[in-house]
Amino acid sequence: MRKITKRSAAIIGATVVAIGGGAAWAATNGWDIKGTGTAQGDAASIVEMEASADLGAKKVYPGLVTTVNTVVKNANDFPVNLDTTEFTPTAVVVTGGANAASCQSALSAAPNTLVASFPAGAPKIVAKSPGQGVTTNIAIAKTLPQTCAGSHIKVTYTFTGVSTV
Repeated sequence: MRKITKRSAAIIGATVVAIGGGAAWAATNGWDIKGTGTAQGDAASIVEMEASADLGAKKVYPGLVTTVNTVVKNANDFPVNLDTTEFTPTAVVVTGGANAASCQSALSAAPNTLVASFPAGAPKIVAKSPGQGVTTNIAIAKTLPQTCAGSHIKVTYTFTGVSTV
């Protein structure tokens, strides 16, 4: 067996220190390692929301300004912020009363007689909501025809919202 000289021992010691120091540096500072990956998933479907409101004991008359509770259903996988300005009547059905047909004709010709809106700071309807109460502002124009007296008025409307997180 060969005898290790001082010079050989110094070289071996320096090498061990250099390798150990390099490993220690890499362990504390990390090495740059690149990688690739993929992600995939299905986009959520868009389901139209539904809403319903009932004025309850309140009667509709010319100039009425009131608030009612509207129940909004959101079957989407994401919450929706309601738009405060997009609340548009699309159809009206009048039943009962002596002049229901005349009232319906007049309201169909003047859709702005019944105006509804969600209040400022539109509420967020949570995802998968089976029904969330929302305050709704209702205004009946002073031009509501007298032929509507004693009738039951049902208005169908559209409204919009924006998906949110």
